[in-house]
This record gives sequence, C-alpha cells and structure tokens, in this order.
Amino acid sequence: MPELAINGCTISYQELGAGVPVVLTAGGRWAGYVQRVLAGELAKDFRVITWDRRNTDGRSDIVIAGDASEADIWAQDLAALISALGVAPCYIGEYAGCRTTPLVCLKHPELVKGLMLAWPSGGEAAAARLPSSFYRQYIRAALRQGMKAVAEVDRFAGSIEQRPANKTALLALEPATFVRQMAYWESFFSTSADLPVVGCRATEEEWASIKAPAIVIGGMDPIHPTETAQRLHRLLAGSEYHEPVATPEEWSGLFGVVPYPSVSDFQGQRIAPAWRKFIKQTEARLS
Repeated sequence: MPELAINGCTISYQELGAGVPVVLTAGGRWAGYVQRVLAGELAKDFRVITWDRRNTDGRSDIVIAGDASEADIWAQDLAALISALGVAPCYIGEYAGCRTTPLVCLKHPELVKGLMLAWPSGGEAAAARLPSSFYRQYIRAALRQGMKAVAEVDRFAGSIEQRPANKTALLALEPATFVRQMAYWESFFSTSADLPVVGCRATEEEWASIKAPAIVIGGMDPIHPTETAQRLHRLLAGSEYHEPVATPEEWSGLFGVVPYPSVSDFQGQRIAPAWRKFIKQTEARLS
C-alpha cells in the first residue's frame, strides 16, 4: 500500500477505480480493509480511496498523543490526505460511527463535495459500551501488565502484524502516559450521549451548519439506533434519508455472530447502491 507522511504520522491508503473521487473512512479501530466490498463496488464508477487511520489495525502508525479528540485528529489527517492527493473537492463517506468525516465538513468545507454517512452511533447505550473496546481494554492491560501487554491486545496487535515498528512505539511509552492519553480520549465518549453522534464533539448547531449535500443511512441496533440517523437527517438541511439496509433478523444473525470483516462486507454490499445513486445525482445537479 502507498504511504504518506501526514501530521507527523505515516498514513497508508489504497486507490481503486477512476473518475470522481470518493474517500472512505472506517469506524471503530478498523482499518480501511473492512470497506473492501463497498470500495470495490463504488470503484466500478468512481475513483475510490480507502485509508488506515492512525491507531487502528492497519498499516498506519500508532501515535498515542494529542490534545484533541481522536475523531478530531483523524479528521485532521483525512483533510491532509485529501489535500496531499489533490482530490478536493471530493465525496467523503463513513460507516459505522460517523465521527470523523463530519468534522472535515466543519473545519474544511472546501474539501467536500458531498457527505455520505451510514450506521451512525448515538445515545446512552453507545456512550456506555463503545469505550470498553476502544479504550478500556488497553487501559486495563497497561495498568496490570504494562505496555508489552498493550501490544498484544485486539486492534493494536493487528496493527503490529502490519507494521512491526508500532510495537517499538508502544513499548517506548510509559504506562502512566499511555493511560492518561487513552482516558482523555475516552472522556469524549463517556460525556457525549446527548450529542448527535457519540464520540464526536460536534453540537446540533454545528451539524446544522454543514452545507454539503448529504445522505444518511440508518442503523438498527442499540449502538447505531435508527433515531440517531433520523436526527442527523433533520439537522442536515436538504439531506437525503435512507432506511436501514438490513432487517433486525438479518442483523441479529450477523452482529456478534459472524466476525469482521464479513459483517462489514454485508453492510458494504447494501450501502453501495444508495451511495452510488447519491453521487451520480449530486454530480448531475452540479454539472
């Protein structure tokens, strides 16, 4: 995969297809590979770029530092990646979570031609449960067994397989420094149940200020409740709303049963037609 030095961090990315540029961002601590089906489908018509955010299970660096939220740091990286590749203005899409791309719209609206969101997370259940996998499991390992144990946990272990230098970076940290940073990032989740999207510090007023054409596809589980997507649709003036692309029965047979990226493959296959149609219709209006 090609790489770029962005904001003091090595960022890996992948390009498929040709034409109108579309940049896709994964959720959780997943790297860009989980969007392989969505990227492949959209690349039949567009130039599609996926990327590995820092601190995920991909090929980019692990950098445990920063005064902003992780979502804000990822948004800064995404904006720099778009600029470095010379693809602005472009369409930016994100599922699930939807914490990063809206912040690019707020900070750098000139980079965005259209905003595509699916399965946004929100509400008390998401604020209570997501920090456990995103932060607490790493904090627990650091407090009990030090940084060697952190390097063996979940998404960070996956990242080390892709980029062995990330193990060196983790082992160089003092456990207390690591814990303080992760706890700081966690606070953006634990205090955000009332905000439109959990873990994203954007207020309703800021969401309503986004002017880019947008489409929002609903989720349909406690972490990604349909009501969260509907709320975003109401806030984003003129946005298009799309009902969830899975039934409750389909989702219960997948989530927590079938491992990633198979679940993401299923989502991507269902999301792709709606996003393709949105891009083509937006392009037609702008031409």
